[in-house]
Amino acid sequence: MLDLISLRTILICFLSVYLASLGKSSHAHIFDQGPQPSTIEIDLTRAGPVADFRFKVKKHFSHWFSMRFWFVENDQAERARIQKLLGSHAIDKNGKPAEPGISTPVDLQIFAECAGGKEVEVYSQHIDPILASWGAGYFGKNIGHHILTPGIYRARLVNKRAAHELSSIRTTFEIAMPANVVFTPGNTTSRGEPCRP
Repeated sequence: MLDLISLRTILICFLSVYLASLGKSSHAHIFDQGPQPSTIEIDLTRAGPVADFRFKVKKHFSHWFSMRFWFVENDQAERARIQKLLGSHAIDKNGKPAEPGISTPVDLQIFAECAGGKEVEVYSQHIDPILASWGAGYFGKNIGHHILTPGIYRARLVNKRAAHELSSIRTTFEIAMPANVVFTPGNTTSRGEPCRP
């Protein structure tokens, strides 16, 4: 009898963990988790909208928007392959990328959600970003940044070119508050709260 109870308990625990993991992959998870960071998987192998989700900002702060291209951390061959595809962060004397890699042009819009279902665009960027950062297991392309005040927002990212070269690379879109930036809201001339009349 004890074995049957133990087996039932193990199965319930396994089912709970499985259902929780399903929730983590949904867009609702991004909204529930709060402001930093918000991350969603995107598919740049097709043109058109690749992300459209709501997120919550709890702190008046500068938020950064970027794409990350992932690889297994210790796989140097895969790291080199992805870096070659993405190009370099070096700029030539004319201000253009020395090794641009494949083009990944995107349009990003951030909307504030106001009372009565009204949306106000607070940020818009049309950019073909170049490689700007790297870390343990990823390369990053920065799209831009903007100061956001507390509230609910919607992010919409549109891919302008189908990049079939990226089909084997896990890619994410991220909204984050950088840890090493000093920002004091009181020093800004206007809080810029979009939903105020």
